[in-house]
Amino acid sequence: MTIPEILERHARETPSALALDDVTYEQLQAGAARVAAQLRRRGIADGERFVLYAENSHAFVYAYLGGLRAGAVVVPANVLYREADLGRVIEDADAIAVAVSQQSRPFVVTERQLIALDEVAAWAADPSLPPDDGPLPSEDGVAILIYTSGTTGRAKGAMLTHGNLRAIASQVTEAWLWTSADVLLLALPLFHIHGLGAGLNGTLFAGGRVLLRERFDVHDVAATLRSGEVTMFFGVPTMYVRLLELTEGAPFDRVRLFVSGSAALPASTHEAFERRYGASILERYGSTEFGFALTNRYDGPRHAGTVGFPFPAVDVMLRGADGTAVAPGEIGEILVSGPNVCAGYWRNDDATAASFVRDESGKRWYRSGDLGSFDPERGYTIAGRIKELIISGGFNIYPLEVEDELARIGGIRGAAVVGKPDAARGELPIAFVETDETFDEARALETLRARLASFKVPRELRRVDVLPRNAMGKVDKPRLRALLEAERT
Repeated sequence: MTIPEILERHARETPSALALDDVTYEQLQAGAARVAAQLRRRGIADGERFVLYAENSHAFVYAYLGGLRAGAVVVPANVLYREADLGRVIEDADAIAVAVSQQSRPFVVTERQLIALDEVAAWAADPSLPPDDGPLPSEDGVAILIYTSGTTGRAKGAMLTHGNLRAIASQVTEAWLWTSADVLLLALPLFHIHGLGAGLNGTLFAGGRVLLRERFDVHDVAATLRSGEVTMFFGVPTMYVRLLELTEGAPFDRVRLFVSGSAALPASTHEAFERRYGASILERYGSTEFGFALTNRYDGPRHAGTVGFPFPAVDVMLRGADGTAVAPGEIGEILVSGPNVCAGYWRNDDATAASFVRDESGKRWYRSGDLGSFDPERGYTIAGRIKELIISGGFNIYPLEVEDELARIGGIRGAAVVGKPDAARGELPIAFVETDETFDEARALETLRARLASFKVPRELRRVDVLPRNAMGKVDKPRLRALLEAERT
């Protein structure tokens, strides 16, 4: 079943169950059907691309579900994009229309059709408008076009089909024992696969309820988690760091599951959260192109610094630089196969060909570009991006390993390690660190020398007020490397 079909099933079988805050499944389905009909009237249907450029809101959800119901290809755009970035997405997707909020409208410069989300909300709430009566989309049709974050180059549009979305939702609900009794607090942006594919679609698949927030506010989130209403929370590492910075508050007793993803969760943060709140965060590993591939087991130990084992129906393998499989404990590129893996990149045959391989049996695998290792007892550990690997004097340095050690040092609130070009050694590791008033550089370096091989110890600890991050909290390392390159020239 596709997401529109799943929504219709819940509206029919459990109409009064709450789906989105205080909106019932019957109301959500009826509103989405009315929106779909209005989108069809404007030509936004049957494979046409429809950009959603706005912050989280009920209107965003109605526009998304209405777009899917009408058979349009929904293109969620990063709300932090501005004229140039957004323009490239609109042009590359060849979008017929752009949906905007009052907040996002000033940053849109286009001749394409504009649809105000205030108008979408009005359509959804107006019972006099007819519901969509067109055919439901097939599972093979492209449902959403999500552009990669662009931290490793110009963004590419990953084509996720209706079947991909169903598979992703099915996998997370099965692995995390998600039921209709669960209530998810969702402060992740809906333009990203974490918030959309796991958070919203997972809730709809399970028949549960989502409490949607426009953005993450640490005090609001902490209060809501303590309210007794919430059973699940999905976040990125920076959200857990901010929750740890709160000095007061009781444990989050009723929350049965905390999930972290979209960036590596430092082992020190995992351990500190468990000490403070008595909850072990479940870390998972995913990507725009396949949703989610690896997860700590729901029942079983959750080892800090690991991302566990494959989700149901997902296959994962590690491949060395020579194209052969690597042994347990060795580092290789992560390849993923399964019904969750995207169809390819929108109008980019070269990128698609470079990102997919077939094994001897003809099985299709996606090359993630991420490095990892596998331990039969603890599962997979992410070592970082291939492009972020630092080679210094012939030795491999995996930035995540060094960043994890930095995160354990008092006074350091965040760290990013990148390679600085060096004539003698090729590259030298440089650490950019967010610090507080207790930071002592000499003591930090002494600690690192005691815990790491000498070639892994950063040659510099550069203090910055704030590390550059994208909307999901992932550090923008290309910007840091560009800074080092500019210094060299």
